[in-house]
Amino acid sequence: MKKIKIAIWSINVILIAIILFLVLGNGFKNNNNKVDYKTYTVQRDNTDYFNGIVQENDKQAVSDQPKTEDETLASTHVISGQKVTKGQVLFTFYRDMSSDIASANAEIQQAQLAIQAYNSSDKQTADQIELSKNQELLAQAQAKVNKLNKAQSRTVTAPISGTYFKDEAGRGYIYGAPVIEGNVNEYSLDKIKLGANVTVIKNDGKKISGNYEQKDAIPYSTHNVSYYHFRVATDDKLPYGMHVQIKTESDGYKIPSKAVWSKNTVYVLKNDKKHKKHVTMTKKDQDYYVIDGLKAGDKLVLK
Repeated sequence: MKKIKIAIWSINVILIAIILFLVLGNGFKNNNNKVDYKTYTVQRDNTDYFNGIVQENDKQAVSDQPKTEDETLASTHVISGQKVTKGQVLFTFYRDMSSDIASANAEIQQAQLAIQAYNSSDKQTADQIELSKNQELLAQAQAKVNKLNKAQSRTVTAPISGTYFKDEAGRGYIYGAPVIEGNVNEYSLDKIKLGANVTVIKNDGKKISGNYEQKDAIPYSTHNVSYYHFRVATDDKLPYGMHVQIKTESDGYKIPSKAVWSKNTVYVLKNDKKHKKHVTMTKKDQDYYVIDGLKAGDKLVLK
C-alpha cells in the first residue's frame, strides 16, 4: 500500500513539473522573442488624382480658299504643323483688276492735265470752280486706284500665335498654346485650388510641374451630378491630344508625434521586430508629415 501511495505521489509531481514547464517556458519564450509594441498604422495621404488631356487654349479658323470666282491663290507661306506668330502672312490671293486700274489711271491723267492747263494760263477767278472740280476728280481717281490695288492683292494673316493645322477636309486652323484640361464633379470641386501646384504625369510616366490656372464657375453638365472644366498650366510644351494624370501636391503622410523618435527617425514594425528608418518629414503646427520614406499600411512603433 505504501508503494502505491509513493507511485501516485511521484506521478503527481511529474504532472506538476510538466505543467510548470509548459507555462513558464511559453512565458519566457514570449518575453524573449515578442514584445507587445504600441503601434500606429500609416494612413493614406490626401493626394488627389484627376485625368486630363492636352488641348489648345484657343482655336481660330483660317482659309486658303478664294472668296470670289475671279480670285486665285497666289502663294502659300505656311505648311501644316508649322508654328506661326500673330500677324504673320499665311496666304496671298490675286484678282486681275488691270482693266479697272487702267481706267482709273486714265481718270487721274485727265484730271491732272486739266489742272495743268489751268495753272499754265491766265484764268479768271470764276474759273476756280472748274479747278476745284478737277482737283476733286483727281482725289477720287487716286482713291479708286488705291482701293483697286488692295482688292487685287489680298493677304490672310495669323489671328493668334500658335500652330497651323489643316484637317482632312481641307479646313485650316491656328491652334493656340497647348494646355491641360480636365473635368471634376461637384463633390471634388473644392479640391481644385487656383494657383496650387500639381504634378503632371505624362503617358510615358515622366513627371512635370504645373499649377491650376482656371476652373469654371458654371457646370457644363448637370445630369444627376454637376461637372466642371478646369485647366492646368505648365512650362513644358506637350503635344495636342496627350492624355495625362494630374496629381495634387499633398503634405504627406500624417503621423503622431509619438511615432517620431528623433529627427527624421521612426521605427517600422515588421515581423514583430522594429526597424529604424530615416524619412523625409516636415512639421506643421503640432503635426508631422512624412514626404518620403513611408507608405500607407506601414506600422510605426510609438514611444
